[in-house]
Amino acid sequence: MTITWRSFLLRPNPEDRDPDEFTAYTTHWARPAGMEPRARFTTPWTGDNPPPSHSLPAAVASKVVMHHFPAGFDEFHHRLMDAYFAENRTISEPSVLTDLATEAGLDGAAFADRYQEEWKPWARAAYDDHNLAVNSGINGVPAVVVADRYLVSGAVPVDDYRAVLARVREERTGGHGT
Repeated sequence: MTITWRSFLLRPNPEDRDPDEFTAYTTHWARPAGMEPRARFTTPWTGDNPPPSHSLPAAVASKVVMHHFPAGFDEFHHRLMDAYFAENRTISEPSVLTDLATEAGLDGAAFADRYQEEWKPWARAAYDDHNLAVNSGINGVPAVVVADRYLVSGAVPVDDYRAVLARVREERTGGHGT
């Protein structure tokens, strides 16, 4: 199995977000939180941190880590998700992203330098990923494409993934097991 992470920009462009409206929006996180007991969510958004202004900074940070610190990508990705969903941190702020890189065991100063120096090409790559997704019929996250044919989109029960994997396995083995 090969996993290819791609960017999908829920909010591609910076925008001021009303904190009260954003807090109300985050009450919807309760559904996916209830579906996966290991996932960490704080609902609704709490604390003094403003909501992120857009998705692009986190997407660029992820691409920088993937390219320059590939061994640390999984830990960075988990820190990024926890920072947003569980810790309610403003992950559109470069200083927060640098802190997350450091918390993930990466060289924070080297990350910050790469992030700043390589912003434009990684931003373009994130937009390219986003456009590919939209042109492929993806309109939200998470989205998983299995065997280049089957799209599983949104926060769905694990059984939905199992059903798609079973279908692909059956197609590949002609119904004769693994």
